[in-house]
Amino acid sequence: MPETGTRAESSRRIRDAIVAATVRIVAREGVAAVTHRRVAAEADVALSSTTWHFATNAAILEAALHWCARGEVGRITAIADRLDDTGFDPAVWADELGDWLIEQLTADREVAVALYRLQVELLGTPGALAVHREWGEGLRAVGERVLERAPSPAPDVDVRLIVAALDGLRMGVLNTGEEDVEWVRLAVRRQLQALLG
Repeated sequence: MPETGTRAESSRRIRDAIVAATVRIVAREGVAAVTHRRVAAEADVALSSTTWHFATNAAILEAALHWCARGEVGRITAIADRLDDTGFDPAVWADELGDWLIEQLTADREVAVALYRLQVELLGTPGALAVHREWGEGLRAVGERVLERAPSPAPDVDVRLIVAALDGLRMGVLNTGEEDVEWVRLAVRRQLQALLG
């Protein structure tokens, strides 16, 4: 029977703590450092909690990837919701996406690093493919909603191009270890202007 009430909430909190701990470990030490024992210690939960919620390391890693992806879709959706009544202005969107990308490269750098490490480790596995499909569909749904008011003859393709450009900028900065990332704002602005005017 499914858990309900207080017990279900407690179980969800423990599961969330396990996933967040996994993301931190992956960011700091890499995927190979993830074990049930290591995650339990990082999350400050009983070892039996990690094995109860996740039978295998692969399951923990997939849950961490899903958590990162869901967070990204949620953050972009929040921007879209906030700008929903303003009409489509590429400059405003460039500023918002630039701010988000700067946030990814500074305050949320740990999550961004974990995201790429998880993607590489899980590449091609059935669970990761499902996460990537859901992630892509979520970003495309938000993007197409936003571009309904834009002069875009191919919104689906434009959304894919924007996502790829943002992803490439983020990965490029993380790979070089750059700390001065303010130039990213201009890069996002130029990319959106070139694509959408």
